[in-house]
Amino acid sequence: MSESKTVLVSGGAGYVGSALVSRLLRDTNWNVKVFDNLMYGGDSLFQFFNFEKFSFIKGDLRKFELSKIVENVDYVVNLAALVGEPICKKYPKEAKEINFEANINLAKTCEKQGIERYVMLSTCSNYGLRQNQEMLEENDELQPISLYSETKVNSEKILLNELSELPVVVLRASTAYGMASRIRFDLLLHQFIFEAWEKKRINLFGANSWRPMVHVDDIARAIVLTLTKNEKIKSKDVFNVGSNDQNFKKIELAKIVSERLNVDIMETESHKDPRDYRVSFDKITSELDFHTIHRPQESVEQIVTALENGLINDRILHESVNIKSE
Repeated sequence: MSESKTVLVSGGAGYVGSALVSRLLRDTNWNVKVFDNLMYGGDSLFQFFNFEKFSFIKGDLRKFELSKIVENVDYVVNLAALVGEPICKKYPKEAKEINFEANINLAKTCEKQGIERYVMLSTCSNYGLRQNQEMLEENDELQPISLYSETKVNSEKILLNELSELPVVVLRASTAYGMASRIRFDLLLHQFIFEAWEKKRINLFGANSWRPMVHVDDIARAIVLTLTKNEKIKSKDVFNVGSNDQNFKKIELAKIVSERLNVDIMETESHKDPRDYRVSFDKITSELDFHTIHRPQESVEQIVTALENGLINDRILHESVNIKSE
């Protein structure tokens, strides 16, 4: 990895973005340029300003002259999005503008500029609700059931089928978890931790619904692999991101949290979970030699320890309190 490259990370101050920037600065000798509107603040970026190869531009993809931010850039990773159905449902206009329109406009600009690779972070929730329990692969039919996943599926279609001159990798990530510079509590495992910590119980619906999980750092590692293993990736490629042994039933995840914090799980049948799917990660394992290195038990222990020691303040803890888990 001796050749120096420049990578633009759009949305680099976010949950996945800050984890990716950390990996890029530690694992490569590349220049890392972050573009973000700082919707959730910029605390997650403080640690990176000590790196000579780090730079930052504040802006909104919907309003910025995109050719300027991709100038002298080799790779672009677009993480800028309203993430999850609750916030997309609350702000549908903005969700379509950011998740779809700005994404495509950025990609078209990259195509004109001759960018070597465009990486889009998508989601396994694109697979939707499945009646049987087959392991879903990258070429299986997508069944978006929310505005969030619709914006991702529509973006995928254009990036993979219409921009013929732009090399594209779509990464469909499992539901994320784990400590990062900007932690979120609207994610499934973290929502269980929040409820156990604040309410002394876990409210659980769809207990037997399946959900693939992946640590935020493992998502970052997968993105880095798509930029460094050029010879193994097609001009247009799609990978599910996770591992086969981290397809969990929701009750299994709830039990990990309940045992650590000694709280009860209150199961309810008031409504069903619209997502129920298991995903195969054989492709990314075999083609990119990708293996996850983190487990939910480890993250539960880390997050609970941080809470017990006052390292997570009320602002962070309650930032997403009104948003249901992904």
